[in-house]
Amino acid sequence: MEPAGSQAPWLALHDATAAFLILRLLPPRTWWQLRALSAEWRLLLDDAGNCMERSCREMVGEFRPACCLVKLLVEAAGPLKTANEEVDFAGCVYRAVHHGSVGPLQQLLRPLAAESFARRAFALGVIREALVQAAVAGDAATCHAVLQQHGPRSAAARRLQSGDAAMALKAAADWHLMSPDDVSDLRRKAVDEVLKAVC
Repeated sequence: MEPAGSQAPWLALHDATAAFLILRLLPPRTWWQLRALSAEWRLLLDDAGNCMERSCREMVGEFRPACCLVKLLVEAAGPLKTANEEVDFAGCVYRAVHHGSVGPLQQLLRPLAAESFARRAFALGVIREALVQAAVAGDAATCHAVLQQHGPRSAAARRLQSGDAAMALKAAADWHLMSPDDVSDLRRKAVDEVLKAVC
């Protein structure tokens, strides 16, 4: 028989804390795979503004405040010191663009403004490509989010130029010529308006 008090006490670990401690050891692409599993994972990972949507509340059945682990995970992911870390982080940004996840995308783009987080050429390349992908997909909200944080009129130290917006416009137009049915005229027009505002 074990003496009293020999067993370590059980500590109740908050779900968000446990998730953070585990997820920070995994590559960023894993975060997006978990987001796809359930509304609960999205609530745990996304920022509050993104998770207070009616559809998310309905799926969970009640309102619960989001934990915004993406913000903390992004901060813990840097600085990006190797090519593999850069590729993995860029893939996470592009996945956020692909899914139209504006809240998490803004959290991912924010540290790219800091010299200490990533190389300047890498950061600008990722931001530029995110804008192009959003334009090609016909996602005006994502284009706006990218330009709001890193556009020519933003206060960011690492920001895109008006020529980058023009390049995204051209890429979207070229894609439309190849696949005219991929994006509706309404969505294409909305993207054009957002991009032309900074050209």
